[in-house]
Amino acid sequence: MKVLLILVLIFKTIWAFSQREDFKVIIQNPATSVKFQMESGQFCWSYATCSFLESELIRMGKGEHDLSEDYFIYHGFIDKAFNYVLRQGYTGFKDGGLAHDVIRTLNEEGIVPAPYYKIDYTPYTKGPKPILANHVKTVITEDLASQNWQKHYLALLNSYFIKRADRFTYKDKTLSSKTFAEHLELDGNNYSSITSFTHHPFYEEFILEVPDNYANGSYLNIPLNEFIQIVDSCLMKGYTLVWDGCISGNGYSNDRGLAMLPANRYLKEQNLNSEIKENETNQQKRQIAFESLQTTDDHLMHIVGIAQNVNGNKFYIIKDSGGEYGPYKGYLYMSEEYFKMNTISITLNKTSLPEFITDKINKKEPAYNMLQ
Repeated sequence: MKVLLILVLIFKTIWAFSQREDFKVIIQNPATSVKFQMESGQFCWSYATCSFLESELIRMGKGEHDLSEDYFIYHGFIDKAFNYVLRQGYTGFKDGGLAHDVIRTLNEEGIVPAPYYKIDYTPYTKGPKPILANHVKTVITEDLASQNWQKHYLALLNSYFIKRADRFTYKDKTLSSKTFAEHLELDGNNYSSITSFTHHPFYEEFILEVPDNYANGSYLNIPLNEFIQIVDSCLMKGYTLVWDGCISGNGYSNDRGLAMLPANRYLKEQNLNSEIKENETNQQKRQIAFESLQTTDDHLMHIVGIAQNVNGNKFYIIKDSGGEYGPYKGYLYMSEEYFKMNTISITLNKTSLPEFITDKINKKEPAYNMLQ
């Protein structure tokens, strides 16, 4: 029995090692520890973007910081309530959001370290959204908008937080959310969101038509081949990115730590590996998948690096926020073909953009563009 146990342990060790050896890391930029968002619901947009900002701080020489995801969730629910009521219910009220929601809050409200903002999920097993959503629906249906509905809504929202400090002591300094952002030298104006679709002109901005874009955020539209060049250039310069995309369908596996585009549509998950044959993607296929709702904005994650499989094919190293699952302890490897087909958008530091991209954008008329 002991011999069998030892053999099992040896097999598991060899298997885990072989999984790590599937890839040669070309570059992997620093990131903070993997978080576990599962109890919080569909708030990957806050977790992925906070992880991105934490990597930005490391890159800027500010050291490691643990930023509060719940702080952005709090302000997101305030934004969504006003949006819902002012649009008289003709919009969604969901957990979802996008990277630019965090960036906007950073600019308007500042930022807070993790210990000082915390949602209490214990008494509300389904999270705050259902009760908050019912409340704003009541404001609309019972014509309560003329009353002080904001005060009652904020009281309800605040009841979900066991910690909510806009002023706090951090490393012997008393700070507010805004002065903390200034202390870290984080400026939301440094960041842009980029996408690649043909139903709008390239090198211009447009409001991306996905359900979670409740705030009508604008995205710079770039051809697919240049979109890939932007991602690679950013990572090779030592920057990281936020990824928003689709994780539905065959080829995405948490258990295998892989996201690929199998040529064999019937491939079983247990047979997924980094060397399988993949379908090739182009701009037209990507557009068809988006317009037919096959590619949707399911999830946001944090891209930190580039790797190659044993055949020299490119993969992106991606940090998730679902805990240390799978063979890569909360990280996964996404093939370039999967990335091209299933990416909705990226968010990055504008200074990481290749010069040829900024030149093309600056030549567009009118003179206003997102790089100004």
